[in-house]
Amino acid sequence: MYQIVNNIEQRDYIRMYPLWYKELNRNPERYQEFVNEIETIKKQSQPTRLQKFEKQLNFAQFMLKMINNK
Repeated sequence: MYQIVNNIEQRDYIRMYPLWYKELNRNPERYQEFVNEIETIKKQSQPTRLQKFEKQLNFAQFMLKMINNK
């Protein structure tokens, strides 16, 4: 549990999903599974670098089209 206290991301996650708090107290060997779940959720919620770049590129192309049309 000491690892979770020092890791802000894990601490916030365990506050959102208190079921993990119980589970880790009873079965500390499931800690890696807990970490893997956080990583999976983080990957799903954050766009990748390529997706971010694509959004910026689309916005830049849109702005250029708007400027050229005037």
